[in-house]
Amino acid sequence: MGEIAKTWKLPRSGSYLKDFYTIDSTTDPLMLKNPLKFSLVIPAYNEVKRILPTLKGLISILDYRFKRKYELLVVMDGCNDGTPETVERLIHNHSGATAIVLPNRLGKGGAIIEALKYAKGDLIAFIDADGSIPPQELERLTELTEDYDLVIGSRYEKHSTLPKKRPIKRVILSRSFNTLVKLLFWKLHGISDTQCGVKVFTKKLAKSIQEDLLITDFAFDVNLIHSALCRGFKVKEVGIAWTEKDGSTLSDGIIKQSIGMIFSLCRLRFHYQFKLKSGSKKLIDRIARSIYLRLQT
Repeated sequence: MGEIAKTWKLPRSGSYLKDFYTIDSTTDPLMLKNPLKFSLVIPAYNEVKRILPTLKGLISILDYRFKRKYELLVVMDGCNDGTPETVERLIHNHSGATAIVLPNRLGKGGAIIEALKYAKGDLIAFIDADGSIPPQELERLTELTEDYDLVIGSRYEKHSTLPKKRPIKRVILSRSFNTLVKLLFWKLHGISDTQCGVKVFTKKLAKSIQEDLLITDFAFDVNLIHSALCRGFKVKEVGIAWTEKDGSTLSDGIIKQSIGMIFSLCRLRFHYQFKLKSGSKKLIDRIARSIYLRLQT
């Protein structure tokens, strides 16, 4: 793994991670001697004010739970506030950490999809960078993967712990989005919260649904869960402790983000409803990407 953290800075052409770093776990002696048990992906967009305590807490839990058999992939998604420099300073001497710097914003889903092309752990997880979810919750969800292929945190399940007062606008939008999800995807009727920012799944699941992952914004979670259920994987939703954090990037322009997510849901429904040819799929992807970028401005 090397003695210090790795940093990848992707060019603006959008090349994939495999163009920068490739490791074959079947032939690399370090991987054979010390196979990775866990890969944690942290997508981050302009989180310079909040990401340090999040990373410190997660590293502490991971060091205890997995010793040195894990990797931490921090994906800076088109940040322009100093987040990459802050992260690189913190993880510089951590051999299991990698900073991935995306020059152009892809969205939460896009950042995770890029990281999945590298992740080598038997288990893979992602968690929000804002610290709204205690690191101990990640550890608890990980333990459940002995019986389930995908374990998702939930703010609305039994035993969930939420702040007593949340902004009413966020509550209304959250529950309205969940209702729309259930109307469009009947397989998700039993899921009360697709959007909570922590999920853990097996490498087998990640490889199986890789070709299905096409949503790059916050609706990526719906894409992930629905694809897992369609392919017969066992999914478990678990109530977690969750805290509202000020300064959320979703809060900044929440109406625009919501419109983009609704469009992504319709696009995803269309994708599952019809078996599109490659050319048609690429055209829809280009249109969707154009709309997403317009909503960011």
